[in-house]
Amino acid sequence: MTDSIVIMAAGASSRMKRQTLNNKLSSEKVKEANSKSKALIEFGEDKTPFISYLLKNIICSGFKNIYIVTSRNDSYFRENFEQILKIELNKVNIFFAIQHIPINRKKPLGTADAVLQTMNQFPELKSNFFCVCNGDNLYSKQALIKIRKTKFKNAFIAYDRDGLKFPKQRISSFAIAKIDNENILLDIIEKPSKQMINESKDSLGKIRVSMNLLKFDGEKSYSYFNNCTINKKRNEKEIPDVIKKMISEGRINIKGILISENVLDLTSKNDIVEVQKYII
Repeated sequence: MTDSIVIMAAGASSRMKRQTLNNKLSSEKVKEANSKSKALIEFGEDKTPFISYLLKNIICSGFKNIYIVTSRNDSYFRENFEQILKIELNKVNIFFAIQHIPINRKKPLGTADAVLQTMNQFPELKSNFFCVCNGDNLYSKQALIKIRKTKFKNAFIAYDRDGLKFPKQRISSFAIAKIDNENILLDIIEKPSKQMINESKDSLGKIRVSMNLLKFDGEKSYSYFNNCTINKKRNEKEIPDVIKKMISEGRINIKGILISENVLDLTSKNDIVEVQKYII
């Protein structure tokens, strides 16, 4: 069990800022999507930021220490977060980490780097258990409770791919989480072939994917985050690469916690329309 969670919300939002032909979005919403961090795009009559819906579920799930990873340019959010978030925060501790961008880059160095910089800025995470999630996904209270309360030191929510209500083309690009009969992670397979998919079904006949809702043992995982290399295809340091290195040595088990449900995702402008259907 842990009371701490890291929310990764410092991405460049490059896919969100791409042009769209979706005529269901108002010009005002398009302008907002082009100018704001994804997590701060507003929904509802009271214009509540997307991240507030996630935070509500996190707080209701029992987390007490919330670390929000932001970009260097998000100083206004960090200084005025209580007014911006529009939710009750008296029962939790909010901490802000800054994901600094290397001098030779224009974009952040990836999700693994976001976690590493947070651990370095808040050293207590190096010796404690903590969870990690995306700032542009809305996870259910059920999933958050499961990952917070698990007795396993390292774990991830293993989503049933069929339960995710994403377009088929998008789902087909997801990496597959291959688990054994005890739901221990064996491998993460990027761009799997049909044969690989069939060979990676779990004991229930389901295909499992990760949506970056995870738990780590800070003491055991820190060196893996610290030594993570840049993924040549993505040109970033990614959490899946950290996980693959952790399990490849055979000394650390990562437990898959099975669940079948949808996860609201806010990656592109088209996702805004889908999110509006559920939280307005």
